[in-house]
Amino acid sequence: MSLYHKPPSSNYLLKAKSLCKSYYQPLQIELLRSIDLTVLGGESVAIVGRSGEGKSTLLQILGTLEDPCSGSLEIAGTLVCSSNKSFIRNQLIGFVFQSFHLLEDYTALENVLMPAKIARCKIDKQTLEYGLSLLEKVKLADRAHFSTKLLSGGEKQRVALARAFCNRPKIIFADEPSGNLDSHTAELIHQLLLEFVEEKKALVLVTHDWNLANLCTHQFELKQAQLTRIIK
Repeated sequence: MSLYHKPPSSNYLLKAKSLCKSYYQPLQIELLRSIDLTVLGGESVAIVGRSGEGKSTLLQILGTLEDPCSGSLEIAGTLVCSSNKSFIRNQLIGFVFQSFHLLEDYTALENVLMPAKIARCKIDKQTLEYGLSLLEKVKLADRAHFSTKLLSGGEKQRVALARAFCNRPKIIFADEPSGNLDSHTAELIHQLLLEFVEEKKALVLVTHDWNLANLCTHQFELKQAQLTRIIK
């Protein structure tokens, strides 16, 4: 059963249908059962639930980083398949990881521009200026040429957020984007993520932070392998 009304498919930035995921070793575990989720431009979705329920796995499947056992996924009108996942990740998606996944021997600016480099874009003066503008957006312009190993946890998370914006994605997936951060830094990250959605983009995040979840357009709970919309 779909969790949303059905506007024309061209309005969808994300459309997942009947996603299933199980693991069979060392024990059989069903993490996701027939998950349906659609997200429109301008919408933000928060997924909550207890640890171990499969929230991060669902987010990685939605972000094309992991394959479901069955089901289908569309990103910005493109049906995801094995031959186009790299294109979709490079051109349509930004991802904010809970553990940052920065390259610590590279500078903050080099990390921010890594998606452009992976997409084989020319790193010219204009691109460098764009990367600096993203660091300015997250209040880290003065750390542009610092090795990321020298940055604090909150600074690393802001670099990771700027990196997610690099290729001007249609949708951002964020895994605990403000976990273990001080309240001031968390509020900045929340603000920037929600400003992104105002540009008719989409945001899907996993969080234990109900303050953040309540700022989103829709809230869902993942429990016992099923995704249920929280009605307020």
